[in-house]
Amino acid sequence: MKLTKIVKQTDNKFLNMFVAEYGENIKYFFASRRTEKDLQNPHKVDAVKVLPYIKSTNEIVFIKNFRYVVNDFVYELPAGLVDNGENAIDGAKREVQEEIGATVLDIKKVSNVGFTSVGLTDETMETYFAEVVLDKAQDLDEDEIIEIVKVKIDDVDKFLDTHLVDCITSLMVKLFVSQIK
Repeated sequence: MKLTKIVKQTDNKFLNMFVAEYGENIKYFFASRRTEKDLQNPHKVDAVKVLPYIKSTNEIVFIKNFRYVVNDFVYELPAGLVDNGENAIDGAKREVQEEIGATVLDIKKVSNVGFTSVGLTDETMETYFAEVVLDKAQDLDEDEIIEIVKVKIDDVDKFLDTHLVDCITSLMVKLFVSQIK
C-alpha cells in the first residue's frame, strides 16, 4: 500500500482531522494531535499515563475525571500530553503533580511508546508506575474537573467492576496488582 499524500482537514489547537490518501481509491480519515511534520512517526511520545500508588497505605490513586466527550465522569489514572521539548518521564511527573498534587518518589516505565487507538488516531503513549506522596495542591486547567480517589489495593477488583473505568487504566491496575501480589 503506497501513501500518496496526507491532507489536513481542520485547524484546532489540540486535535485535528487528516485524510491519508493511498493510490486513487483509498481515503482514510484519522485524528492527530501532531503537526504535519510529526505525522507518521511511531516513536514520538505524545502522551503519558501514570499509575500512582502510596506504598505506606497500600493505595492506588485514581482520578474521577469529567470527560466532555461522554458527558460523564470516568475513573482514570493521571495522564496528559507531553509538552514540546519535554521528555516523557518529566511529562509523567508533571501530570501527577498537576492532577493529584503529588510528588513522585520513584517511577518505573511500564510500556514503551505505543498507539492508544490506532484505528482512529496516531496518538502514542508511554505508561508508568509511580510511588507518590500527596503533598501539594492540584494544579488543574480551567476546563478540568478532577477529584482524587484513593482505593486500597485489596479493594481494586471490586472498584474496577463497579465504576466506569477507561480500558488502559483497568489493564494497568490489573498488571500492577499482579506484580505486587
